[in-house]
Amino acid sequence: MASKLPDHVVWTPLPGSQMLFLSCPIFEALLEGTRGGGKTDALLMSFAQHCGKGFGEHWRGALFRLTYPQLADVVAKSKRWFYRIFPGIQFNESNYVWKWPTGEMLFFRYGSSEEDYWNYHGHEYPWLGFEELTNWRTLGFYEAMHSTCRSSCPNMPRMVRATCNPYGVGHAAVKARFKLGIEGAPPGTVIRESDQQPRVRIHSRLEENRHLLQNDPNYLPTLESIKDPNRRKAWLEGSWEIHAGAFLESVWQPQKHIVAPFPIPSTWKVWKALDWGYARPYAVYWFALDQDGCYYIWRELYGYGGKDNTGTREDAAAVAKRIKTIEEHDARLGYDYRQNLADPSIFSKIGADRSIGQIFKESGIRWQEAWNGPRSRVNGAQEIIRLLSEDKLKVFSTCKHWIRTIPALPADHMNPEDVDSDAEDHAWDATRYGLMRRRRMPEEERASAHLDHPDYQHENDCYSFNV
Repeated sequence: MASKLPDHVVWTPLPGSQMLFLSCPIFEALLEGTRGGGKTDALLMSFAQHCGKGFGEHWRGALFRLTYPQLADVVAKSKRWFYRIFPGIQFNESNYVWKWPTGEMLFFRYGSSEEDYWNYHGHEYPWLGFEELTNWRTLGFYEAMHSTCRSSCPNMPRMVRATCNPYGVGHAAVKARFKLGIEGAPPGTVIRESDQQPRVRIHSRLEENRHLLQNDPNYLPTLESIKDPNRRKAWLEGSWEIHAGAFLESVWQPQKHIVAPFPIPSTWKVWKALDWGYARPYAVYWFALDQDGCYYIWRELYGYGGKDNTGTREDAAAVAKRIKTIEEHDARLGYDYRQNLADPSIFSKIGADRSIGQIFKESGIRWQEAWNGPRSRVNGAQEIIRLLSEDKLKVFSTCKHWIRTIPALPADHMNPEDVDSDAEDHAWDATRYGLMRRRRMPEEERASAHLDHPDYQHENDCYSFNV
C-alpha cells in the first residue's frame, strides 16, 4: 500500500518523551500524559527500531488493545509509516500481523480479562505493547501477559511497553502501579519492588508534538474547550489527580478531606471497624469523633497482598495479633475502645467449629455486629456522601489504601446508589460500618439478629449511641 505522505517525510522521534521512551533500558515502561503527544507512534517504533538488527524471526511482538475494533486506529497508524520505512514489508489483513523481509513479526491482538491470557499461554514475545492501558478496568490481563515476555535467543532485548492518558475505567489501577499523581514518584523514577521487574513511567506533553500543533492549529483550542473539568484536566494537562466517573466524584476533595496526622485527644470518642478478608484484603480502620461532630479516620491496617484486590491470606488470629500490637499503648493514652464493629458474616459458624469472630475473641479482640440489614449499603453510602459534602469527614494521609481505593470506586452499574461491590471496596465497607454506628437497628432486624449468639458481644449502646 502506498503512503499518502510526501516522499521527504521520514519518521524521527521528537525530543523529549519519545526519545526517552525509545531509548529506555528498563524492562517495563509506560508513556503517559496529555492527548496528542505522539504516544502511539512511539509505541510502534519501540518495536520497529529493533527490526533488521539481526534477530530475524526471533524478534516477535504483540501489541494489545482492549477490544478488536479498537485495533483499527493503531493498524492505520502503523500502515502510515511501516510501508515507507521498510520496503518489502507485508501486512496480513486477515490475521492482523506485520512480517518484515528479515523475518520479524508484530501481531495486533486484544484481550479484556485475566482469563484471556490463556489464549496466549506458552507464547513467546520478547516485546509486548499495550495501547491505552487505562481502558482495562484491572491490570490482571496486563500483568499475566508479562510471563510471555521471554525469548530463547541469547542477548535478545525483552521489554513491556504501554501508553495511556489519565481518565478511563483503569485510571486508578494504572495510577497505583506506576505511582502517579502528586504523592507518587516523579517521572523517570525507576520503581523497584521485590520479586518484580523494574518499571518506570515517562511523561508526554502535547507541546512536544510540534508537527501536530503546526498542522492542526485547532487541536489545542479543541482540548481547551472541553466542558467536563475532569476530562479537560486529564487530556489537556495530563493530570492524574482526577476521579472521573467515580461514585464520590461530586463530593471528594482531597485537598480538603485528607489531613496530616496529629495526636488524637483522649477526650474524643474512638472506635474501630473491620471488613474481613483472606484471599481479598481485610480492612481495619480506627475512627475518632471530635466535639464539633467531625469524624476522623486516623489509623489503617489493610491486608494488601501486593496487587489490586488481593489479600495477604492471614488467618484471624494473626490479624488479631497485629491489632493488639498496634493498640499496645492506646490505653495509656486514654483511648477507650468500647466499640469494635465488624461485618456480621464473621459470626457465622456454618461448616466450621468456630466462627472467625470467635477466633478473634479468643485472641483478645472482641467484635460486635455492624448494622448490615436491608438498604444498609445504600444508607451507608449516603452517610459517607453527606459527611464529605458537609466537610465532616477527614482522613489521615497515612491511610494510604483508603485514599488509593475509595475515591476511585465506581458506581454499581445495576444500582447507581451504591458502589461496585466487585471493585476493591473493603476500605469502603469498613468505613460505612464505622460511620453507621449511631443508627438504631430496626426492631424487625433486631428480632432476627441472633443477639443470643455466643460470639455476639452485647452492650447497651451497641446500636444507638448518644454523642
